Amino acid sequence: MQSPDKSPSRPDHKAANRRLGLILLSIVVVFFLGFFAKMKFFG
Repeated sequence: MQSPDKSPSRPDHKAANRRLGLILLSIVVVFFLGFFAKMKFFG
């Protein structure tokens, strides 16, 4: 059985998914920039 709050057609879920994606993307970018800076300064 599927709970009704799992339906992806609701706009608040789209906004939450977009916000989660932006958060994860920003974390990945920060880690990548940190790794690049480490390779450039210490590599």
